[in-house]
Amino acid sequence: MIKKVKRGGAPRVDNSRPSKPPAPAAGSRVRAGDVEPPAYDGPRKPDRKEPGRSNPHSGGEGPSKPAQEPARRPRAGASDLPPGDQIPPKARRGGRARPAGEQYIRLRVRVRGDQLSVLDSHLVDGPLGQITGFSGANAYEVSVGDRLLHAGSLPDLGLQRSFANPNGPADQRGHHFTDRSTYEFMARVPAHEVTPETIDRIAIRLHRIKEEARTDRLGAAPLAEQFARQVRPVAELVGLPASVLPEAIEERGGRTPSL
Repeated sequence: MIKKVKRGGAPRVDNSRPSKPPAPAAGSRVRAGDVEPPAYDGPRKPDRKEPGRSNPHSGGEGPSKPAQEPARRPRAGASDLPPGDQIPPKARRGGRARPAGEQYIRLRVRVRGDQLSVLDSHLVDGPLGQITGFSGANAYEVSVGDRLLHAGSLPDLGLQRSFANPNGPADQRGHHFTDRSTYEFMARVPAHEVTPETIDRIAIRLHRIKEEARTDRLGAAPLAEQFARQVRPVAELVGLPASVLPEAIEERGGRTPSL
């Protein structure tokens, strides 16, 4: 059996590195500043600003890369807009942007007895859908001559509801309904149908629904002809004011854009 003997070797010394200063004697104190730092400056780094100096990592003698200009940030509030006709209509100066799609007019109509009057109107962006069934107590229609433009259902029109009082007398513990003599509803009509030539012939009619009226496809005839047994006219207004024209609504800023 061979016994291995560990032999100590002399440590290698690198004279190019700074030596460690000798430790002070035991029991003595060393003040700050008494021990000088080693005078070894280390390898010198190349100066990047020297023109024509090669990159030591690239392996070539080519010139260094030119300095890049700092990126400029846009000013606050500035926006990049395409030039000319590519600028969106809302970003151009002067005039309002007209939507390219369909529009309809929303009319606020007041009912007083058997009299109808238009109180206000708004131009709304978007197509106008048409229902094929009428339930509830009332319905309205907007027509020009004998052609139906739009119709809608008006449930609980002209009814005022009261809240129940559970702690009150017996006659206040249930819901009470009161018929109002004056009330309002919203009617709708396609905007392209309201023109200076048709505005005097457009009619709004309020109907009483005697029983539910429903069909697979609503025709172009007035409701009284399509549902002669189910509906009964109770009020009518023929001719609309000039303020409901789409141009007049745009001029006064009464357009409601779609979301």
